[in-house]
Amino acid sequence: MKLFGHEITGLPKALVFLAAVLLVSSGLCGLQLLISNSNNASGGWPLFILFGLIELTAIVVSAVGIVVVLVLWTGSALYRRIARPEVDNPQSPFDSSEDSKPNDPK
Repeated sequence: MKLFGHEITGLPKALVFLAAVLLVSSGLCGLQLLISNSNNASGGWPLFILFGLIELTAIVVSAVGIVVVLVLWTGSALYRRIARPEVDNPQSPFDSSEDSKPNDPK
């Protein structure tokens, strides 16, 4: 069984992880705002402030990380395209791998 995110590596995996952190922390921040604005919420305010700062820090770090990963991913793709252009190998569209092998007596 493959779990989500285990079959990808490198920059795409970092992008998935940072996007998940952004979504979870923004959802928790919204939930905390809903709880703090309700009429029956009492106590725990210093804890809410601490968790709010942690969530806002996670949002900012993941948003900056997403931008950095996208820039690096785009830069590496452009570098690969410029540094190693495809080798021109003009072949007939009718050539196949079977045609390039020597004939084996059967």
